Amino acid sequence: MKQLVFDFFKLCNLEPVEIRKGVWQVQADDALMKELDGWRAQGRLLQFTFEQALAEAYGADLICPGSYRLNSILQVVRKQGTLSQAHIPHHFFHEPSIRKKVFGGLGVYERAYVVNSSLHYSQYLLLDILVEARGLQKKESIHTVIVNLSSGKVIKFSFPGHLLKAGAVSKDAVRKRKCSLKQAFANASSHLSDLLIQGNHTWAHEAQVKLASEEDKLCEFFGGQKDSAEFATKKQELQRRLGPILRMDALRAALLFIPLFHYRLVVVDPSGNEKTKSLTYDPVGNMQELD
Repeated sequence: MKQLVFDFFKLCNLEPVEIRKGVWQVQADDALMKELDGWRAQGRLLQFTFEQALAEAYGADLICPGSYRLNSILQVVRKQGTLSQAHIPHHFFHEPSIRKKVFGGLGVYERAYVVNSSLHYSQYLLLDILVEARGLQKKESIHTVIVNLSSGKVIKFSFPGHLLKAGAVSKDAVRKRKCSLKQAFANASSHLSDLLIQGNHTWAHEAQVKLASEEDKLCEFFGGQKDSAEFATKKQELQRRLGPILRMDALRAALLFIPLFHYRLVVVDPSGNEKTKSLTYDPVGNMQELD
């Protein structure tokens, strides 16, 4: 927790000064205080501590689990991290090995020569999605899904997150995405729905049974008269309260720029005919595209 607080101020280009043991001060400007305390706040000398006794003795803001000041800092951090960017450098992959691998896939009856090669990046979207399964009770879980923005497919292998470096890359090197961010979220949601359907969904069945029971009681109360506006209103209220709902919300996301190795080739078939082709290889998804 302490490290988070000091890292936060460091990213704000501020360095807290320990004025006495366990008590720090930092000069926060108007912009930062408005982020922390709302639009009416003004810049001031912010004094804080991590100990209850020191906070009471010196009138300092207490930073501890559940405290106002810690929560205000966390809210600012969360807003800044809603959409971040990261990349994997090309040099993490051994290009000669990649060249040997992709050429080996062209077929034993063809020869290929490299005219030129270039380095590019494709785009992936990483989504942290909050899933709320609400039946008679509410259950929440957070899932991380990564979508290839060239194909729109959800990747189902272990992503090498340890290779990621913070920040984006030159726009000139990035291939245009073919899948929109909206469609990527839809694909990720569909993927999670399929996983949940395959898993334990007794929560939905229990809610449906309870709903059907309450609707029977409602029908009996109205003497089987289902045409009235009051009956329709009561039924809608039952469905709202008891009907099983699966809801998904994107908490945060990251654009990931993944290396592509592009080769311009001359391919010679057994008859000696030559064709010019382009081959692009994605080492993370282990996918190649030959045009």
